[in-house]
Amino acid sequence: MSPRAFKKPLHLLAAAFVTFFLVLNLWWIQADQLVRDGDEEGHVGAAELFLHDYHQGQFGTALHRAVISDQMGDYPSLYPATVGTWWWITGSGQPDRLGVRAFNLVFLVLAAGAVFHMRGRVGTGPALVGATLVLFLPLPVGIARHFMPEGALAACVALAIAAAVRQREAPSRKSALLLGLALGAGILTKQTFPLYVLAPLVFLVRPHKSLLWCLPGIGLAAPWVWNNLIAQSGYLTDSASYTGDAGFWGHATFYPTALLSLGLGPVWSVLLVGAVYMGWRSEHKRTVLLGLVWLVGGLVLLSFVPKKYARLMVPLLPACGLLFAAAIAAKPRFAQFLILGVAWTTTASISPNADLSPAQSLVDFEPGQIQTWFRAPVSKDLGFEALRPLAEANPDLPILIIDAPELTPHQTTPAWDQHLGPWLRRAGLDREVYSAVKDMPPGMHIAVDFSQPVYEKDTPATVPLLDLAFGISLQAH
Repeated sequence: MSPRAFKKPLHLLAAAFVTFFLVLNLWWIQADQLVRDGDEEGHVGAAELFLHDYHQGQFGTALHRAVISDQMGDYPSLYPATVGTWWWITGSGQPDRLGVRAFNLVFLVLAAGAVFHMRGRVGTGPALVGATLVLFLPLPVGIARHFMPEGALAACVALAIAAAVRQREAPSRKSALLLGLALGAGILTKQTFPLYVLAPLVFLVRPHKSLLWCLPGIGLAAPWVWNNLIAQSGYLTDSASYTGDAGFWGHATFYPTALLSLGLGPVWSVLLVGAVYMGWRSEHKRTVLLGLVWLVGGLVLLSFVPKKYARLMVPLLPACGLLFAAAIAAKPRFAQFLILGVAWTTTASISPNADLSPAQSLVDFEPGQIQTWFRAPVSKDLGFEALRPLAEANPDLPILIIDAPELTPHQTTPAWDQHLGPWLRRAGLDREVYSAVKDMPPGMHIAVDFSQPVYEKDTPATVPLLDLAFGISLQAH
């Protein structure tokens, strides 16, 4: 059968992949109730500051936070600003609602769309399938299910490279302006953005007078860079001084190991090797070269940063879509084998026994509990809903938590009591939460007691995640 005969099936296959991506991940987000990782909770807290600004009508303050403020922690604020804006649009409530949490899927879709637009001479059908396969790469799809800026950064990186491809093929003020906007947005998403785009931009961009139109877009990041220059130099120094427990060889092999194990997994790794081989032997060698410059060039630059996390690879992995597209254009039947990758991602997203486990060489770089992003959903929550009836009936009473359990065996996250205050606030039940009797003001309070068996006077409750019982009661202090 000729490649032309495959054109329609490839379009249908791409449409099926997109539809299945949405169904799978909307189901996954709805099913998952695992406590948020500590880093993730920090980004949600930053988004909530924007939500508060909007509720107070302080839109100017929100804009200042997004592009200028130096009071938002180590990272720029464009990502939490976008999440907070969507959270406000969809109404208040818990951020793990489907309508809020699913917003993160949009960034991966944008990255896939950008990959399609940098297809070069690869046909539309192969480019569509290659781009939609980005939606099933393990680490990117895992991050897209959580509130983490690397997903948004992947979109910015892919959009910047797509704009650079357009500028190279047809230099114009419009293309340069789009490139500048993507670069500015990337800087405002995370300060490591240059590491991901440096190699592709050197490969793609050629001097042209229209490139001056990049400056307005890049200039959008100038206020934040200027206002945070001193603080960011400290952040970069701290990162550069971190060595972990690994030596030179551990640093050199961290990202190649992470790519094959956590970034892609065994099935996708084999498929990628086959795609590079087939694409390189075809007329689409330049598309393969761009994909390799993006992926390998970024991995090399990341390797020079001593502080390492597997999730930092996410903005590089959409490059795999270009490699798959070139291989499909060369051998259309290769698309049939790529369905194995989609099936593997689906299985690993459903079955707890299929989680990707990090190699020990990766563990050496992450002190404490390893962050897990790509996994099956966990339906066990922290049991906060049991407090709602008594909290609603007594809106002015503080809450005392006795012997709150630790949660670190499940995520890198604070103890149970530190999650209750934010949950109450987002549920419209805001009040003081204490973990020590000595800190309590005199009077009545709601007691949440993990220290002893539940008595008849208590309302019995459990923390499903820990299978741990506690009692809820009204007490005087």
